[in-house]
Amino acid sequence: MGTFGPDFVKYLHLGTVVLFLLSYLAKTVLLFLDETRALENYKKKTIATEGVISVVFLITGLYILTSYGMDWMKLNGWFHIKLTLVLIGLPLGFIGFKRRNKMLAGLSTLLFLVVFILALVNGSSGYL
Repeated sequence: MGTFGPDFVKYLHLGTVVLFLLSYLAKTVLLFLDETRALENYKKKTIATEGVISVVFLITGLYILTSYGMDWMKLNGWFHIKLTLVLIGLPLGFIGFKRRNKMLAGLSTLLFLVVFILALVNGSSGYL
């Protein structure tokens, strides 16, 4: 397939995941250091970029998922574990950062790191 084939989408997804995770880690560090002003400034400066990254991340993920057709239900168990952890981590992070709750934000970040490691090591991604 051409330039924008399945491999391109897979690596675009990986790139946006890495950017999302790095930004999430930066916000978590600022929260844990009680740098409220720096955190708010960071969020203001990166809101548009994070929005684009999140949309591309979501679209590429859905594209990869739908490329399996109905066979995505038969994917290895790691996929379902990763999806569940992401679905748990998203509201935890949203609430944690909104209320400046270090435990919830830290747990959310930890879940995303675990998902990333599982995707690289045990997933069907073929990255490693």
